[in-house]
Amino acid sequence: MEKDIQLLVSKVKDETRRKRVVKIYGMGGLGKTTLARKVYNHTDLQSYARAWVCITQQFEHKAVFGKILKQLDSNVNVDGLEVEDLVTRIQSCLKERKCLVVIDDIWEDVHWEIIKQAFPLNCDVILTTRNEDIANQQSEPHRLEFLTEDEGWTLLQKVADISPDDPNIKSFEDIGRKIVSKCEGLPLSICVIGGILRNKVHTEWINLNIESHLKHGKGVGKYDKVNQVLELSYDALPYYLKPCFLYLACFPEDHKIDREKLYLLWMAEGFISYQDKEANETLRDVAQRYLIELGMRCMVQLHEAYAYSTPLEKYVSCGLHDLMHDLCSSKAEKEEFLMRIDASKHLTDILLPTRIAISYDPSSNPSIDGLKEVRGLRSFIVLPKHYYPIPTMGFKESMVNFKMSQYLRIFVVEGCEFEGGKLPIKVGELIHLRYLSLRLSNVRELPKSICSLPYLQTLDLRCAFIRLPNVIWKMKRLKHLFLKAEIQVIGGEKLKLGGLQELETLDKISSKTTCIADIPTLISLQKIHVYVSDVDSLLIVLNNKNSQLRENRLYVMYCDFSSEKGREVLNDGLMSPSLVSLEIWSCNMGSSFPYYEPEMCQNLVMLSLRECKVKVDVKDFGKYPMLQELWLERVGMEETLTCHSNSFPQLQTLVLFDLHDLKVWEAEEGALPKLTSLSISGCPFLKVWEVEKGAMPKLTSMIITRCPNLEKLPDGLRSISTFRRMTIRFMPWVFMARVNKEDYGPFVEKEIDMEAIY
Repeated sequence: MEKDIQLLVSKVKDETRRKRVVKIYGMGGLGKTTLARKVYNHTDLQSYARAWVCITQQFEHKAVFGKILKQLDSNVNVDGLEVEDLVTRIQSCLKERKCLVVIDDIWEDVHWEIIKQAFPLNCDVILTTRNEDIANQQSEPHRLEFLTEDEGWTLLQKVADISPDDPNIKSFEDIGRKIVSKCEGLPLSICVIGGILRNKVHTEWINLNIESHLKHGKGVGKYDKVNQVLELSYDALPYYLKPCFLYLACFPEDHKIDREKLYLLWMAEGFISYQDKEANETLRDVAQRYLIELGMRCMVQLHEAYAYSTPLEKYVSCGLHDLMHDLCSSKAEKEEFLMRIDASKHLTDILLPTRIAISYDPSSNPSIDGLKEVRGLRSFIVLPKHYYPIPTMGFKESMVNFKMSQYLRIFVVEGCEFEGGKLPIKVGELIHLRYLSLRLSNVRELPKSICSLPYLQTLDLRCAFIRLPNVIWKMKRLKHLFLKAEIQVIGGEKLKLGGLQELETLDKISSKTTCIADIPTLISLQKIHVYVSDVDSLLIVLNNKNSQLRENRLYVMYCDFSSEKGREVLNDGLMSPSLVSLEIWSCNMGSSFPYYEPEMCQNLVMLSLRECKVKVDVKDFGKYPMLQELWLERVGMEETLTCHSNSFPQLQTLVLFDLHDLKVWEAEEGALPKLTSLSISGCPFLKVWEVEKGAMPKLTSMIITRCPNLEKLPDGLRSISTFRRMTIRFMPWVFMARVNKEDYGPFVEKEIDMEAIY
């Protein structure tokens, strides 16, 4: 795609163009979205204000405008804004800056006519569409071509993981070029076939008779062969992956499917086999292997996490190509496996399978009716299409006939508004229930009957506010518990957890509301996220000798570590291999933060010290091998901060905020090799900042605010080829004048808040 990428990037950068809209068009599976994403993420365009929005066939223009505005201004609250307000605010954001907006997969010209009202003339827009006729008068068309035979073979070889040194490479290539020809150069088809052939031996390539699968008369029009190839990819799945793939039909088109939620749903349905477990593996590990295998087969798209500590956390979410989503949904419905429906539909006359997934737009007053006669439900899922802070989906107890659905295993009702804020009492009678999620709902109190669910594996109670009966400890099969730290326990006691011998995930508990002393009894615990406000509780959490524990995320506040015991607890805790995230806020830590020792913080990914009475040696943090995010705010330090060569090997985000001791900052060559984002704010005595050539080689964006004594920007910034965006606010006139005279590269966008200059 290199030529296409360079051409489109040059068009975006060319300010003399009359038409500011580029339309990438072509049939599904050609790579329109992939090309648009490459342009969107191109280093030359990182200084632009950017937004990306996917348009589904169920076009909802208010939601589209809300998504665009939220990306352009992360601080704005779009809740309650009408369309006119959203459009006005988008225009205001775009008026003064270079900007790029991608409208992905637009279906109808009337949709473009509605959307385009938000964009001023100076805004660059990229559309992707299958329809050549969309936006004809306003756009420059860019037709995406099919791959040549050489390009197709290169792609197939890469996806199928064929080494150029393989002794059978010539035979592989002969067969591969025939496959590319049968796929007619369509990248999606080639990728899918490559996924089927991945890790297959030479004889299996020979035996793949693709002609027998590409039957004439199947599919619709020009999508005949691509539909047949996708069908082949499903048919070629091993038996254990087919239900896992079909279950993805739960989620709406273009949805980012949360990895953790997917694993837990698969497990609750019984799709993950105990027989596939290897030594020291859990079902969650097996689920991850299943997802990666679907990714290797090019049936799902895997999205990597921004920061992760272990290979198990590498992927944060997944998704489906729209043609693959069509296949998944049609197969699931045809096989009476699952049906996903949109809210606001009356379903009385529709023959529904035993699994129902309802998706809804939270901003459109959603509702659902016609389900009370449905019998034998096995899975009932209600999911918002995007995050919304308040419940909007009305749920009546009569919506589901619980008596006729006594074998229900999954009951997910996220973002639902229940009558009286109460969970239907009959939910406590669903003795086969494995998964219960009330996330973002208005349930204010959990009934005691919840402890009568003998097989419940996952309980998600991340509601705005909820009162809990002290009975969760009785749910012996519970494996995954999600809470909010600010729960209230009925009766005033702390929430008891002792005896949950199968519990693997414990997310967001607080030492103020939960009995921390129970944690050592949770012998299967693998992941914990805990808020701690006293040293004794911290000692229990950090001294947990559970060998199963993989991830310990700690938020520590108002603790006094100045005593010998406190320092010993903190020092020992930093040696824990399970500690991956540590946030310390408003704590008295004595004279200094623990000095670095070998094996300290070996898996720590995130460290935040805010408003603490402590003096830190930042050079020590540079020795933490996995540290990817560091936030220092209102802590003591040396006057000179030196980042030595090879320090901070994984650091990507650095925030220095209100550091009154900092006067000189020096970054040597080879320091901060992966830093991409830097923010320096409220450092009143910082005077000298030096960056040697070769330091921070991947820095892309920087923010400097309220550092009145900083004399100049370091010359070394000019040598950073990735540097694209510089934001400077609340700095003196003299500094600003010097910045405007100096050259920091032709592609650096300087965003200067003129009204804030003093």
